[in-house]
Amino acid sequence: MIQATLKKTALLLALLPLAGYAGKKTEKIGLAEKPVPVASVRNIQGFVGQRIALNRDVYLKNFPIDEYVDFVVRRQHRDWNWTRAEQHGKWLESAYLSAIQNGDQELLKKAQSELYRIIDSQEAEGYLGATARDYRSKERPIRGMDPYELYFVFHALTTVYEETGDKQALQSAERLADYFLRYFGPGKNEFWPSALRYPDNRLKHLSGTSDFAGHSVHYGWEGTLLCDPIARLYEVTGKKKYLDWSLWVVSNIDRWSGWDSFSRLDSVADGTLGIDRLQPYVHSHTFHMNFMGFLRLYRITGDASLLRKVAGAWDDIYRRQMYITGGVSVAEHYEHGYVKPLSGNIVETCATMSWMQLTQQLLQLTGDTKYADAMERLMLNHVFAAQDAETGTCRYHTAPNGAKPEGYFHGPDCCTASGHRIISLLPTFFYAEQGKDFFVNQYVPSEYTGSGFSFRLSGNYPVEEGAEIEITRAASGKRLHLRIPAWCSRPEVAVNGEKVGGVDPGSYLLLDRKWKAGDRIALRFPMEERWLMREHHSNYPSYTLPGGEIMYREEPADKTPYAFLRGPIVYCVDMVWNKALCNDDADLYRDVTIDTGKLPVRTALPDSSLLGPAYRAEADYMGRKVQLTLTPFCNIGQWYRKGEQKPRKNTKAFTYAIWLTGSKN
Repeated sequence: MIQATLKKTALLLALLPLAGYAGKKTEKIGLAEKPVPVASVRNIQGFVGQRIALNRDVYLKNFPIDEYVDFVVRRQHRDWNWTRAEQHGKWLESAYLSAIQNGDQELLKKAQSELYRIIDSQEAEGYLGATARDYRSKERPIRGMDPYELYFVFHALTTVYEETGDKQALQSAERLADYFLRYFGPGKNEFWPSALRYPDNRLKHLSGTSDFAGHSVHYGWEGTLLCDPIARLYEVTGKKKYLDWSLWVVSNIDRWSGWDSFSRLDSVADGTLGIDRLQPYVHSHTFHMNFMGFLRLYRITGDASLLRKVAGAWDDIYRRQMYITGGVSVAEHYEHGYVKPLSGNIVETCATMSWMQLTQQLLQLTGDTKYADAMERLMLNHVFAAQDAETGTCRYHTAPNGAKPEGYFHGPDCCTASGHRIISLLPTFFYAEQGKDFFVNQYVPSEYTGSGFSFRLSGNYPVEEGAEIEITRAASGKRLHLRIPAWCSRPEVAVNGEKVGGVDPGSYLLLDRKWKAGDRIALRFPMEERWLMREHHSNYPSYTLPGGEIMYREEPADKTPYAFLRGPIVYCVDMVWNKALCNDDADLYRDVTIDTGKLPVRTALPDSSLLGPAYRAEADYMGRKVQLTLTPFCNIGQWYRKGEQKPRKNTKAFTYAIWLTGSKN
């Protein structure tokens, strides 16, 4: 059976692009944009292509997945720790997507082997987690972190089915869902975050852990996130029991949380309440995963209130709690006001993954380019800043100002796994279609091959200002929608050398014509260079909740920092490339004052593996004049100097900083 399936998938890889296995006709709300099959995007080039290849060829292929699948198959887990039991789901989905996208037979075979080991271990009732059988009972059918861990197993199994048609993967996902339906539902177990029940749990401040819903301080949302993958099963199978269960879950969030946090999302959408005030602690990543479930249920049911809640929450986060790099989360949660500390446990990679996915879903539903703009900023800055440039391992947190010993790229943990998962998903975000309409959302050099329509996107964007699309096959008509970035004030587009009018920033440019092979579309997005003063800047002393969660207060700051931007690219001073400063662990925010009265000048890139260009700026360092090299923030995964001895693993060897004290000399 395994060999037959291997041959089947090998054949599918040879037939590009994969058509995909569409779900049942279950949605009332159609997508404005439907992602193209991952196999239709090939030959990804440039910095993004190099980092995607690093993720696939170095990290995923060398990851000791056997060890983690063994852990699940043995099924002896009783501890609270979740990091080991969530590796197999994330790795499986990443490996399949990466192998199919690149036509990598070696990785595909390895992924399939691990898939069938997991499926073969599934219990008769459908349980597929790592928790010991003698730990579980009818009254306690799961370990507290099972919903979070198995969320990724659900999605991995469903993705495998949709990409390859492997019915065993779908059957396994259904059996797992049926396990939850058997033990959770009306008159059964519920996702209570503590021993308190409604109404005794009203407005109570919780800590500790839950038997059914993860961390108690997440107020039940770590159990309810299963509304997303199980509603996805309804989309694929058309079986109403999965829809009914997902709706039951969402209808009880107010009761389980004790804070009416689902209903009060309407106040967030109104602009009268910050998302941080929904309950005492709003865990960014957990909320994102639930929000994706709400959007899926909006598609299925047509309940516009669900879209309104999520879009309103996204707007609030974007306006107040998104960092300059596009990343989100302050010590894994959302804070009050504009509180965004510069350093510490800031911008969790798990939150980066789910924020990117959530933003992509909103783009698919609305066709609003503001979401694609936000994804570009996140992809070109924070996604790869978190990735070790040598091994592909991703950091847990990647603050705008910080340090980078090798030990920061540790794990495996939740964030190392989320990092490789979001990088594997990136090719699905470049292009989309809907009937005759085709959308170009990200200008990453690559080739697209579709049914009757293919093109090559070339150039070295964003290092250079231009990109070109060459039509290589045009047997059927396509209306092209090109995203014109909102940050670009003077964009230009030409078709076969003839300039096109109506090129408006922050919108799609529609090109509706009869295409033929050899047609060329030239795009130019002039990169504005600028110093940006940080708004709402304060000092942020921290304190902790009873469970140890880090929170922040605000105090007035005596100086305001600046950052340098070129188009969507955020720059930093990275001590790996500033050896002349002679203090590799310098406190750049405290001891450097940079001259913001004039723009930096372009200079040679210090290493060819970096995204460029590089700049040189004048500054004062502890009373002496210096020249600093500025490089894109996405490069900080280079944590040692080539040709020199590598620093000790947990030494804060090299500091870096986006935000620097500015002075107009």
